[in-house]
Amino acid sequence: MDDDMFNDSSDEEYEGPTVHHAFDAIFDNSDGFPFVVGGAPASVSNAHPSAIQIIQLWQIYIGNVNPLLKITHIPTLQKEIVMNGANTNKIAKGLECLMFAIYFSAITSLTEAEVHSTFSEDRNVLLNKYHNATQQALVNAGFMRSTDLMVLQALLLYLLCIRPYVDPRALFCLIGIAVRIATRLGIHRDGAQFGLPPFEVEQRRRLWWQIVILDKRVAEITGSSITALSTSGGDCRFPLNVNDSDLNQFAKDPPTPVHGPTEMLFSLVRMELTVAAAPGGSTRPFATTPGGRPINTKVQYSPSPSSPDVVTHVANHNLPRDLESFCAYMEACYLSKCDPKIPLHLFALLVTRQALCKLRVIDFLCRGVSSDTLDQHERDGLFMEAIRTVELDNEIQAGETLQGFRWYTYQHFPFPAYIFLVSELRMRGTSDLCERAWNAMILNHERRGMMRNMRTPLHIAFGGFLVKAWDAREAAEAQLGRAVETPKMIAMLRSAHKMKRSTAPGPSTNSRAAAPPQQAADSTPQAQAGNMVGASGPPGPTPMYSPTPGKPQMQQDTPMSNTSASSSVGMDDPMMFTGFDGTTNNIYGSSSMSDVDFGHMDWNYLVQYSSFGGFNPNIYAQQGPGAQQPHSHAHAHAHAHGHQGMGTQ
Repeated sequence: MDDDMFNDSSDEEYEGPTVHHAFDAIFDNSDGFPFVVGGAPASVSNAHPSAIQIIQLWQIYIGNVNPLLKITHIPTLQKEIVMNGANTNKIAKGLECLMFAIYFSAITSLTEAEVHSTFSEDRNVLLNKYHNATQQALVNAGFMRSTDLMVLQALLLYLLCIRPYVDPRALFCLIGIAVRIATRLGIHRDGAQFGLPPFEVEQRRRLWWQIVILDKRVAEITGSSITALSTSGGDCRFPLNVNDSDLNQFAKDPPTPVHGPTEMLFSLVRMELTVAAAPGGSTRPFATTPGGRPINTKVQYSPSPSSPDVVTHVANHNLPRDLESFCAYMEACYLSKCDPKIPLHLFALLVTRQALCKLRVIDFLCRGVSSDTLDQHERDGLFMEAIRTVELDNEIQAGETLQGFRWYTYQHFPFPAYIFLVSELRMRGTSDLCERAWNAMILNHERRGMMRNMRTPLHIAFGGFLVKAWDAREAAEAQLGRAVETPKMIAMLRSAHKMKRSTAPGPSTNSRAAAPPQQAADSTPQAQAGNMVGASGPPGPTPMYSPTPGKPQMQQDTPMSNTSASSSVGMDDPMMFTGFDGTTNNIYGSSSMSDVDFGHMDWNYLVQYSSFGGFNPNIYAQQGPGAQQPHSHAHAHAHAHGHQGMGTQ
């Protein structure tokens, strides 16, 4: 790794603010309290869509959202939605907030064109409507105090949907609320040991691990080492490898695990990766036999499990003691059984292989050594892994059968791969592999929609390194007597840096206040989302929360009966992004801000690599998957070393 990449003072002057400072520039600086504070109950019955649209949104949720999360049991919930959809005035509060969260997530998973063709309305309007209604329904249900799992399911869906529009640091705190609610309900503890019905046990397991996955991801984005896994002290096992049809609400015995892939395929691989990538290494949920007896003895890893249930197999074996064995394990237990003709299987295949490539890159970054210390074979191998990470992301973004799942990828930008590639490209200059790396990154910018605007603080914080890497390639090609065409991405970054330098404030001037109105507007989430074409574009719609941009007004008593794109419902407005002073914008632009989710990671954390969560074989070799630590010791260790211990997990 090129240490000068982080230590060069000229870079620091050229690059400007760190990524966390970019958060300050993008999101409003008024935190406020979570929307529940001061919120008052209000009817949301008139905010429901028509009965026909309820079914349409439900079907979209089943196709685009449910396969990736599996937090709702479709056969059971469908009966309730169909029964209550015809009379929305008498829906139980828990079910109602879950229904609104389903509407919200369904619209989130669609493109502008899909929303317009299906519902004849603008995507922004429906996002606004169901965002507000979901918040109000959660307040109505008393989600902080509720013991209803449906309410927590709704809260998780809500947090997933607002992720692109909320400062990650604020979202990290909001997810913390969900984690505390979950632990209050006890779902971090495995329900089987308490004699709960098998159906409820599985629902609790599925919900807990999806909370863990989101919490872990946002912790990575913000550079935090404190997560649900490090603080909950739970022992919840992974869900069984079964389909929804295998779960009966009234069954007294747990279902028999299924041979091969099920509807749980994607959820299970995400759980595996979340645990394996915990910073400092991690342990599995308590290793047990199928009968529940703890196992702490060492068992040699076998790529061919005798058990048909991959979860039981995991529970009966130690994690592989090295990253390559873990990758082989994932291939053998999950990926080799995928059928690429099935969209969910193809998505799981590509996302998991991309994650494994990323883990290999992070594994090197976590060593804290320069790539100059590696032999050329290993160095080229890591370079290829980083290239492959970006190429797999391109495959995912372009897959015709995967478009309904793209919403999930917006929180998984291949940032570590970019870091390694840019560092290497500055040193390598030019070669066939370098050309392949540049082609992958340029295509990635196009497919993720990042070419529509290169003047955001996130691009400025990171773009200088890309420009210098391209300069190195141009110089190397010139020495060979060749000229290369400058890609649009680099040209736009150069232009943005020139503008930044020409408008840079003095040392005592507030940079946000000094920026020209157009430049400030270009840095909004809406500009990132694609409202800009080059340096200008159509103005955004009416502000979501207040008629005075930058000065949100409390509208907690607004009745839901008049919900519209500009209404605010029973919430503390400053919690959400409300725009820059002197600009007009809307939290939901003409397309999602998530198109430009350019890897939110503070450079300080990046240098430390503590928040990346690299695979650590020492934990497995020393402790085994069933090992426990006193919670206080693990917690102290996490604070001292910046790692995410599993605590008593």
